Amino acid sequence: MLNHPSPLQNNILNTLFFIIPGFILVIPGAGEAPFVVVALWSIIYCYKEKINPFKYDATKSFSLILFGYFFISFLSVIASDPSLYAFKRLGTNFHFLIAPWLAVFLLKKLKFPILSNGIKVGAAFAGIVALIQYFYLGTRAGGVVNEILFGDIALLLAFFSLINFFNESTKERIFSFISFSFGLVAVVLSLSRGAWITAPILFLGLIFIWGQQRVISKKNLILVFIMAMSIVIIAGLTPQIQSRFQLMNNQIINYKGSNFSSVGARITLWKAALDVFPNHPILGYGLHNTKLAASDFFQDKKLKKRISYYDHFHNEYLNTLVGKGIAGLLSLFVLFLMPIRLFYKNINSDNKSNFSGIGIMLCTGYMFFGLTNITFGHGIFNTFFVFILTACTNASWSDPHRKNCKSDDT
Repeated sequence: MLNHPSPLQNNILNTLFFIIPGFILVIPGAGEAPFVVVALWSIIYCYKEKINPFKYDATKSFSLILFGYFFISFLSVIASDPSLYAFKRLGTNFHFLIAPWLAVFLLKKLKFPILSNGIKVGAAFAGIVALIQYFYLGTRAGGVVNEILFGDIALLLAFFSLINFFNESTKERIFSFISFSFGLVAVVLSLSRGAWITAPILFLGLIFIWGQQRVISKKNLILVFIMAMSIVIIAGLTPQIQSRFQLMNNQIINYKGSNFSSVGARITLWKAALDVFPNHPILGYGLHNTKLAASDFFQDKKLKKRISYYDHFHNEYLNTLVGKGIAGLLSLFVLFLMPIRLFYKNINSDNKSNFSGIGIMLCTGYMFFGLTNITFGHGIFNTFFVFILTACTNASWSDPHRKNCKSDDT
C-alpha cells in the first residue's frame, strides 16, 4: 500500500515542483538544486514502495528511452580513453540516469496546476529580467545562464503557458497571455537567432495541438493567426532582430574557411564534424573528445589553436555523431521522436492532453534548437528537459486499469 505524505511534505514537494520552471532562468541554482532534491526523493520513494520503473506499466517505455540514451553516452566514454575528465563530462548526463525513478515520482505526485503556474511565473520573470538586463544594464539578456539557453528555455516557457488557454477562466487567460508576452520579450532580448527561428515552428505545433484537442474554433483560429502575424511583423521591425539577421547575412556572404565569426565558426565546425566522423563511426570519439576530434580536421597550427576555443560542434546531431557515433545519433532520434509518438496517443485525453501538448512541444523545440547549438551539453538544459519530460509521463501511456496507477493523492 502506498504511503500518504503529510500536508507538510506535499507543500514542500509542490514548492520544489514550482521552483524548477519558475526560477530556473533568474536565480542561480534554482533549477539544479531542487532537481537534485526531487531526484533523490524519487529514488527513496520508489525503493520504499518497491516500484521498479523499468517494469511499471506507466514508466517502462520512458525508462528504457531515457536510460538507453545515458547508456550510449557511457559506452562512448568506455570505448574511447576513459579518464577523470571523461567521467566528469559524463556527469552532465546524470539527469537521464535517474530519470526513470523521477518519472514514477512525478507521475504520482505532480499536479498539472502546480506545473502550469510554475511555467507561467517562469516566463513572466524571464521577461522582466530581460528588460532590466537589456535596457538598464545594457547587456544581452541571459538571466543567470548564457543568452542562447535563456532564449531557448524562455521560448518554451512562453508557449507552454498557452497550452490550456481555451479551457481556462478569464483571469487565468489574462495571466497566461501576460506570461506568454513576457516570455517572447525575453526571447527577443536574448538576441538568440536559434530561438527566433524555432518560434514559428512551435506556433504551428501549438495550433496543431489545439486542433487535435478540439478546443479552438475557426473564429478563434483566425484571430490567433492574425495575432501571430502581428507579433511577427512587430518583432521583425525591432532593431534587435533586424541587426542580428543583417549580421548573420553579412557573415554568410563573407564566409571563408578561416573566418571564425559566429556563423563562420559554425559552418567550419559542421564541415569538420562530417569530415572526422568516419574515423570512429560506431561509438564515436567519446563524449569528452569532441574538441580533439575538431582539431583533427585542421592541418594549420594557427587554425588548430583557434578551433580549440570550441568544445563542441554547435549542432547537437553532428556533435552526437562525432562524440557517440551512429549508436549515439540513433539514441538521440529515439529520445526526441518516441516521446512525441507516445504523447500523441493521448492528445485527446481529458486528463492527459495538457501534459501531452507540453511534451510534444518540448521535444519539438529541442529538436530545432539542436540545429545550431548543442542541447544536452549543459547541465541546466538537461535539467529542464528531463524534468519537463518526466513531468509529462502521465500522458505517455494508456492504462486499461486506470485505478492501478492513479496518483497517491486521488
